Amino acid sequence: MNLSDRDSRRIREFYGEAFARHGVDPKSLHWINSYNQRRRFEVLAAAGDLRGASILDVGCGLGDFLEFLKERGIDADYTGIDIVPQFIEAARSRFPDGKFLLENILEMVGEFDYVLASGAMSFRVEDNENYYFEVIKRMFDLSRRAAAFNMLDRRAHEETDIYAVYDPREIALFCETIARRIDVAIDYMPDDFTVYMYK
Repeated sequence: MNLSDRDSRRIREFYGEAFARHGVDPKSLHWINSYNQRRRFEVLAAAGDLRGASILDVGCGLGDFLEFLKERGIDADYTGIDIVPQFIEAARSRFPDGKFLLENILEMVGEFDYVLASGAMSFRVEDNENYYFEVIKRMFDLSRRAAAFNMLDRRAHEETDIYAVYDPREIALFCETIARRIDVAIDYMPDDFTVYMYK
């Protein structure tokens, strides 16, 4: 299944309006602040040794994860994808040496050592759980070594018309049907969890 036209439009309008207000700022991606965004990046980056690896950043936003890698001296073959045109345009302008594509993960082809997503599954869409299960499966299919993603924890975050929340145990059970091994990190922020899926 893919995003409905309505949900695609909602996402583009929601983030496009935020970008028009805030520009190149974590608030354009609806992060509370840069610390929260960077903390999630640190946990995602623990998926494996990213040095020299090919990385697909799903829902790359403004390219901040590439900046995070550069700041830490991690030289990786990075590709970022997003469905919000303003984000891709801004990311290309910020990082001319990066590869940024206006692309939906379910239509993406290729192989990457690591496929990572931070905040990409927080937006509530039609048939939410089944859609994001498809996204998780596609991420894992595209990965050679591992896929990792974070989600909002139902135990600490309220579900709204905009934000989708999840039970870490239910997500882990689903991921165990796909991956050889999984790990779950739940102790780094009160309302967030990260799942690592290994080949």
